[in-house]
Amino acid sequence: MGWVQPREEEMSTEAESVRSAMPMDLEKGVCYLVKEKKPELSYRLFETLVAQKIPGLCITRQYPERVRRERGLAEVRIIWLSHTPGEDFHNPTAIGTLAKVIQKFSEDNNGEGVVLLDGLEYLIINNGFLQTLMFVEHVNEFVMQRRAIILLPVSPDTLEEKELALLERNLKVLESPALRTDLEAREVSRLLDSY
Repeated sequence: MGWVQPREEEMSTEAESVRSAMPMDLEKGVCYLVKEKKPELSYRLFETLVAQKIPGLCITRQYPERVRRERGLAEVRIIWLSHTPGEDFHNPTAIGTLAKVIQKFSEDNNGEGVVLLDGLEYLIINNGFLQTLMFVEHVNEFVMQRRAIILLPVSPDTLEEKELALLERNLKVLESPALRTDLEAREVSRLLDSY
């Protein structure tokens, strides 16, 4: 099954959603925690930046060939977070070497580039929350000294409130427009239930 080109009106609506979610001028040297159920906004931002000839690295739980095919990322290095050994596969328990992969990518591109890390929840499952938090903080400190951009999509429903707050503490937070609507609906529902 191939990628289906969205109709023009769908594309403009999605583009508007991305623009309304945040300014398209992402700051360099910043890690963004993108709160969304599925990493749609994160991939669209990544695709937009890569289309502007910014070097990109995608680290994902999805099979790399599927990501290339569905997202049109033929020229982007994609690393699969998987316990299966192979080329451009990375063991999710080896987060120290994953940090080094991100650092090397940035250094190889003169401190620039965009990294999409789609698999934060998977890293938490394999390493525990505190180890993963330390990894995120380490990557964030490295990126602050450079001009790279890191996109970290996460579904807020997968984390406890305290864990989400710890992740948000030192990262810039973006919310998917769809998530904001869903959160607002849940808040209204909770308020109605309390009466």
